[in-house]
Amino acid sequence: MCGGRHRGTAPSGELVSTIGLMKLDGNTSLPKDSYPARLLRALYSAIIPGLGQLVAGVRQRGFVLLGISLVVPVATLVVLTQGVDAVLAYLVQPKILLALLGVNIGILILRSFAVLDAWMTAKSGAARAARPPAGRRLLAGTGLALVLVFMAAPHAAAGYYIMVSHDLLTSVFAGDGDGNATSSTLLTSTIPSSTIPPSSLTSVASGATVTSGTSTTRPTNPPTSQGTTTTSLDLGSNGRMTVLLIGTDAGYRRSGARADSINVASLDLATGDVALFGIPRNAAETDLGKKTAGALKMTTFNDIINALYEVASEHPEIAPNGGDPGAEAVRESASLILGIPIDYYVVVNMLGLADLVDAFGGVDINLRTPLHITYAPLARGEGKTSYTFHVGVNHMDGLEALAYARDRSDSDDYVRMGRQRCVLLGLLYQSSVSKLTLRFPKIAAAIKKNVKTNIPVDALPQLVRMRSKIKTNEMIAVGFSPPVYNISRSTQGTDVLDIPLIQKTVQTILESPDKWIAEHPAASKSGSDCYKVKK
Repeated sequence: MCGGRHRGTAPSGELVSTIGLMKLDGNTSLPKDSYPARLLRALYSAIIPGLGQLVAGVRQRGFVLLGISLVVPVATLVVLTQGVDAVLAYLVQPKILLALLGVNIGILILRSFAVLDAWMTAKSGAARAARPPAGRRLLAGTGLALVLVFMAAPHAAAGYYIMVSHDLLTSVFAGDGDGNATSSTLLTSTIPSSTIPPSSLTSVASGATVTSGTSTTRPTNPPTSQGTTTTSLDLGSNGRMTVLLIGTDAGYRRSGARADSINVASLDLATGDVALFGIPRNAAETDLGKKTAGALKMTTFNDIINALYEVASEHPEIAPNGGDPGAEAVRESASLILGIPIDYYVVVNMLGLADLVDAFGGVDINLRTPLHITYAPLARGEGKTSYTFHVGVNHMDGLEALAYARDRSDSDDYVRMGRQRCVLLGLLYQSSVSKLTLRFPKIAAAIKKNVKTNIPVDALPQLVRMRSKIKTNEMIAVGFSPPVYNISRSTQGTDVLDIPLIQKTVQTILESPDKWIAEHPAASKSGSDCYKVKK
């Protein structure tokens, strides 16, 4: 039997453990060069690049890889010390996102090399094992592939989030992220100076040119024939950012799109105070801004204001640089109504609200009375849908929130305005950073599909840095509804707004919010607590 080979058995008396050898199919191999050992080294380097090399005894290469890999967590810790808002402010810049994508790919390459090198590395001078059977090689290869997948998975997820973020920023927001001005990064708010209360002129951007005339009476001529306030909008130059929020009613069985919901949000960039003003969709005889008046050949829009969006959408000359002409027209008129510059607009279509609510995981609305709604079909082939909401907290999905926000069968337009504000405030109030992060891909897809805005991408870092200062739980929400805020009825039987009273109210809320609360004890700083739900 001397020199004989017996597969599957070990010759008696053969002891090689003293020199670290073992029998494998009749051939000798070092334990550290066995597949289990190599796989374990690869896993070590998948977790910490260089650790597998150190275990294998290749110290120089292991320390080099370890040193390089430590740069990333150290740099990350330095960035995190600046706070969550500062980190998020970096992440809303397209150039930074592309740089992060490159860093992510570089780290993936480094870690892949570390894993494969740890797999292949054996101590210098050690014997190599003979080629093992195919089955064992397949099993080992599968194990190595799993280690690589384990290592690459977070990089794939990070890359996906980065690309989704970059696509959202560059496709929805205006500008290119390089500070290059577009029609959206430099806007002109044309407001007849006669509509601005004297004390509110301090709210206009420091670079504004204000012509004479300080009467607060309703203008009788269009902006084209009066002095104007022209504001070159540099974010924060007037201490505020004011955004027009339009919800259109585009959908099944509807031709075109009307501004079914018109709200204006004004944010004090110093204090974080937020005010939300609701303009009635059926307000008539509203003055038109300069660009809109020139395009429509009229100075006053006699129809209700929600039709202005649809009519102006047929005149691209109102937004010659590729913006939304309907939104620009409503923005100009809303500025004249409120007596303040409106910097930007955000337009969401009817079904887009449902998509957004679903992307956020729903919204909680607190009702004081039960509500039963029968809603018209939203798509071809669908029938009417009924919803019943009980007293207390109702968790609404997208379609339920849409029905709640748009129904007026048991009320009127002004009650509906309050519901719409409730849904908007609920999405803001109930959203945390962790929730936004987990649901970000769905939220981004819903925004890209359903939202149009001219907010410049270069404005986002500043807004994000003050995210924690924004007082979403202390917002003042006011709807300018009759009978308080209208002075008469139009020839068509719709409301004509009391512009001086509206502007006085806006002025008080923006300049002295505490005074407004004191003068309106029945109102709270939220305007309604329907969206304030304790978790």
